Amino acid sequence: MHPPLVFNTQNSWRFSLVAGLIVVATVLHYAVNVQAGAIHDVLLRSYYVPIVLAGLWFGARGGLLAAFAVSVVFLPHAMHGWDAPYTLIFRLIEILMYYVIGGLTGWLSSRTRLALDAEKQAGLDRERAHEGLKKKTIELFEIEEELRRSERLAALGRMSGGLAHEIRNPLASIKTSVEMLQDQCEQQLPLPPSDLSIDLLAVVSEETDRLNRILTEFLQFARAEAQLDDGSPAKCNLGEVLSGTVDLLRRDLETGGITVEYDVGKLSLPVSVGEDHLRQILLNLFLNASEAMPQGGVIRVDIVGESGDGVTLGIEDSGHGMTDDVAKSLFDPFFSTKEGGTGLGLSIVARLLEASGGGIKLDRSFPSGARFLVTLPKASR
Repeated sequence: MHPPLVFNTQNSWRFSLVAGLIVVATVLHYAVNVQAGAIHDVLLRSYYVPIVLAGLWFGARGGLLAAFAVSVVFLPHAMHGWDAPYTLIFRLIEILMYYVIGGLTGWLSSRTRLALDAEKQAGLDRERAHEGLKKKTIELFEIEEELRRSERLAALGRMSGGLAHEIRNPLASIKTSVEMLQDQCEQQLPLPPSDLSIDLLAVVSEETDRLNRILTEFLQFARAEAQLDDGSPAKCNLGEVLSGTVDLLRRDLETGGITVEYDVGKLSLPVSVGEDHLRQILLNLFLNASEAMPQGGVIRVDIVGESGDGVTLGIEDSGHGMTDDVAKSLFDPFFSTKEGGTGLGLSIVARLLEASGGGIKLDRSFPSGARFLVTLPKASR
């Protein structure tokens, strides 16, 4: 592929220089006596300069055109001086070399120019690809953020719906009880309170307590969410908090025929979790396990995994286990299989662990009952 001979400002002075050199060499050839062989030999070789320049600047076509121009202007002189020491045959061979050098120089120049253009184009393509990749990466981050925002809004919608549902039920019971009490008061105002009145007041009291429990757990859930932006949690001793939690629940556990098995010495290690948070986590998990064993059973706590920056606890019960459908929604807010349950206990556990840099999951490979794997970040001793 030959570059086009475009006569712009740069190519114009190049063309003028090539033509000028050919003219100067030709004028000297015709002006110097033909018998001055050494001078003519130098002038003969000087034609290579404009030919090579034409090949470099204008490619093979330019080199061959320059060689043709030289052969046209030099051939009469070659024919005139054939009987000189430098014979005609050698001069004709020299003219042939003009074409060879002009064509070869131009071809090499074109190849070099094409290679440089290809490298430049490749650089531009890489730059465009980099810009395109950068743009796509930004778009992906924006899409990911939009998805997160959508997920948060969807979770907020589900949470709001669950909270409204949980509050509506006790409010309905309270409203009904109050209306019945109001009717009774209107009809039996002078009479002493009846058994029905006492039952209705008990319903109001129970449902009020239920409302208070729902709102308390919801506030715990909300505070766990807020903790995600806080600094590093305080350090505490896992074994000490575990023992204190078991002591706190001991009466309820013994009443339900439930024992907790753990090795306090093995579990006495510092973890990077707030003491109140860790106690709340263990309380919720122990209460959840207790409710899964209404006939009594065993809760076992042990270390099932340890790494340089974290420790994984296995908290297992000997209850009836759970179905796959229940396991999928286990940590969703307001999801509960228990009548009257708020479904916030395990959600609070998950949020508190997330705030502390840990995590929780259900061990689906556990053969019987249920085992939760709780990962806690280690703290420096």
